[in-house]
Parts: sequence; structure tokens; C-alpha cells
Amino acid sequence: MNQDNKKKKRIRLIRNIVVLFLSLVFVIFGSGLVYADMLLSQIHYNGLSSLAPPSGSISLPSGGEGTSSTDEITGDPNLLGGLYHDDAITNILLLGVDDYQDNDIGRSDSMMMVSVDTRHKKLKLTSFMRDLYVAIPYHGSNKLNAAYPLGYQQGGAGAGGQLAVSTIEANFGVDIDRFVLIDNSAFDQIIDNLGGVEITLTAAEARLINQNSGDPSRNLTEGTFNLSGKQAHYYSRIRAIGDDFERTQRQRNVLTSLVNKFKTSNIGTINKALYDCLGLVQTNMTKDEVFYLAANALTYMNYPMEEHRVPEDDEYYATRVDVGSVLVPYREMCSESLIDFIFEDDRPEMTTD
Repeated sequence: MNQDNKKKKRIRLIRNIVVLFLSLVFVIFGSGLVYADMLLSQIHYNGLSSLAPPSGSISLPSGGEGTSSTDEITGDPNLLGGLYHDDAITNILLLGVDDYQDNDIGRSDSMMMVSVDTRHKKLKLTSFMRDLYVAIPYHGSNKLNAAYPLGYQQGGAGAGGQLAVSTIEANFGVDIDRFVLIDNSAFDQIIDNLGGVEITLTAAEARLINQNSGDPSRNLTEGTFNLSGKQAHYYSRIRAIGDDFERTQRQRNVLTSLVNKFKTSNIGTINKALYDCLGLVQTNMTKDEVFYLAANALTYMNYPMEEHRVPEDDEYYATRVDVGSVLVPYREMCSESLIDFIFEDDRPEMTTD
């Protein structure tokens, strides 16, 4: 009888421990969701407007519990509104705006598309040259970086971002799902909060950073260094060396290093970077879309990274027009190489039915 009582007590004890453990897990998980929601609430969300709306949308999982980014994805790429589209690939345009002066809208000085490719398990970076001479919907021809301020004048930052998206879509035929606008001041803070980014410098780059970045430690030389926010910011904007093609390569170098830094940072460091900087970000993604991408960020950041540039070396000619020196793209060539880079062998065939 005593043995039965002892056995029952042990069972009750084990059961209570399990219940307590599960309760703690749910409390922690619930608190984590509340905190994540608080963080994401800092982002400025720009709803889609009638001005140059993006034609695509992020495909979120619809299978209920248990659905994740690692589930098998079915279906093939297709044409959506005449644009190349694949539900397994999310294209997000990052816009860095050079709004350095007070009351200045600025132009999209940096334009880079991040493609989260869950079909081929890759993270792809595409830089668009700011001096590309393109057709801007409803605004004639101009440099690509003029699309943002032209849209801004009509409806604010959200409209500026959407017009930049629509301009790239109209000229190069790839569906862009969403955009993210990064405030100029966010750049330094993100990098500093993560403890800097590792970049390999030439002697000339090191000298210019020492002279012009505003960082008091002027100790850079040729080689690989951990750059501060100010140093990395100036590095990504260098114009005195080479041309704008090299400049976009530097920007991709910084973003690649930033992704690698996120992968190796502890949760406290990442949390501080997000807490301090999310308020400086604007996007037309919904909070649910951002949460989904954030929840799968570790998976995506461990994908191999590939890079592309529009235009590539043989896909343009340089000239001067009324808006200054420009790069006139051979649009069909640019579109073909961009589509091949994003969709690889799974690209749909354009039909003329």
C-alpha cells in the first residue's frame, strides 16, 4: 500500500513538473511574441497607395500550424501582370535615401534588391545603378534615383518607394514584392550596435576613410579591418576612387558583411540593434509579413549569397542628356540577365498568345 502511495506521489510530482515546465515555456514564448510585436511596432508602415502600386505580394504560409520556410514549395514561376514572378522568391527593394540636408527629400542614393530564394535556397543581391536613364511611369525619362523624390512629392515617402519599385518593374520586367526605406542615420547605428563590419580595404580606400569618415580613429591601412558605422558608411559612398560601379560593389560588400555579422552575433546584440534602429525604417510590408521574415531570418541568412548588378559591363552606353551624365541601358539585355539571375533555370517562357 505504501509503495502504491509513493508511486502515485512520484507520478503527481512528475506531472506537476511537466505542467510547470510547459507553463514556463508558454509564458516565455508569449512574452517573446509580445516583445517582438513591440519591436515591430516601431517600424513606420506605409500602406499600398493608388500611385504606382507594386504588382506582387509576399506569399505567406497558409497551411496553419507547422508551416515554415523549410516546407517543400510547389508550383512554378509564372508571369504576373506581365512581370516575372515566383511565389518561392521574395524580392525586396532596399532604398537608402541621401537626405543629408534639412528639408531635403533626397534621392535614392543606394538601390539594392534582396531576393530571398527559397526555391534554390539562396540569398541574392542585385544593385541598380543610380544613373540609369529609364522611363519613370507618369514622369518621362530620368535617372533611376529620381523616381523616389518624384513619387515623394505626390504622396510622401511611401509613394516615393512605390514609384521606385514600379520604375524598376516597368523597365526590367521583374516583379518586386515590397520595398524598405532606410533612413540615412540608421546606417551608422545598426553597424555600431553590431560591433562593426569586416571589410577588406585598398590603401586608397583606407586613406580616404581616415580623412573623411568623421571617425576619430584614423588608423586604417591596406588590409582587412572591422569598420565602425561612420567608417563603413563613408566606405560605401566613396566616389573619388574608380566609378559608380565600384561604389555599388562596396555597398554589396557592406551588406554581405552585415548579414555575416548578424549570423555570429548573440541575441542581446541583435536585440539592441533592432530596438535602436527599427524606428528609422519605413516599409510597405505588413507587420505580419515582417514577423514572418524575421522568424525565418536565421534560415535565410545561412543561404549562400550571390551578387548581380544592373547594368552589367556590356549592357549600357554612357552619354550626356538634359539631366546630366547617364547610363543608357540596353533594356532587353539587362532584363534577360536579371531574370536569369533571379529565376535561374526555372524562368517561365514569355508567350505572345
